[in-house]
Amino acid sequence: MLITNASPENILRYLHAAGTGTKEAMKSATSPRGILEWFVNFFTCGGVRRSNERCFQEVIGKLTTSLLYVNKDAFFDGNKIFLEDVNGCTICLSCGAASENTAPMVIIEVNKNGKTVTDKVDSERFWNVCRMLKLMSQHNIQQPDSLITEDGFLNLRGVNLAHKDFQGEDLSDIDASDADFRETNLSNVNLVGANLCCANLHAVNLMGSNMTKANLTHADLTCANMSGVNLTAAILFGSDLTDTKLNGAKLDKIALTLAKALTGADLTGSQHTPTPLPDYNDRTLFPHPIF
Repeated sequence: MLITNASPENILRYLHAAGTGTKEAMKSATSPRGILEWFVNFFTCGGVRRSNERCFQEVIGKLTTSLLYVNKDAFFDGNKIFLEDVNGCTICLSCGAASENTAPMVIIEVNKNGKTVTDKVDSERFWNVCRMLKLMSQHNIQQPDSLITEDGFLNLRGVNLAHKDFQGEDLSDIDASDADFRETNLSNVNLVGANLCCANLHAVNLMGSNMTKANLTHADLTCANMSGVNLTAAILFGSDLTDTKLNGAKLDKIALTLAKALTGADLTGSQHTPTPLPDYNDRTLFPHPIF
């Protein structure tokens, strides 16, 4: 079943047909309530269970084109996103007002024949799904699992990202544990809070990147260019920094002594303010490497 018309209606029909294979399920899924539930699930969990990866990838591509080229600031300032004729329904996505103690919610409205069903999703998760879809589209990333982790991070776990060019991208709060970044360009990238535990970062270019509070536990950083990198409060437990260029790097509040190897590392001009050693028995911070 090929999508010949990239309307939201056909996209949704295609997705649910791939996942259920029955006309009854399709009819239920493309009802106003079914469409609302699909959107809530997608923007809350970052995906749906599917039996056909190829079908899912095509749907994601169409959704990226139809839904996600919007300006975040304008959306949070009150602009609304409308999707017309989704199985006879109109979809409205809008940002609700933030309360004193809570972040704003994204409101999803599905209207048909004057009747409206409504639900809300967390605005941070909503935009993380948007970010993930854009990354997948722009960098040809294959992600067979959910787009968002159970903790709400962009899910790049175990993904092959070797030889890609992410220069200047926002990769903050990604979970790329066990991912393969070999010889990838990560210069001037925002990697604040990134989970790079056990990642292969051999010979990557990280010049000028912000890796504040990044988790590099057991990461392979051999021969990496980390000149000028901000590694403030990063976790380097068991990481391999053999022949790594760290000249001019900011190494405040980190424990270099916990690194697996520093042989041949260039620390010329780096700023290192050590921090007390963390509890290395805490496996939430320092899991064992996976081989």
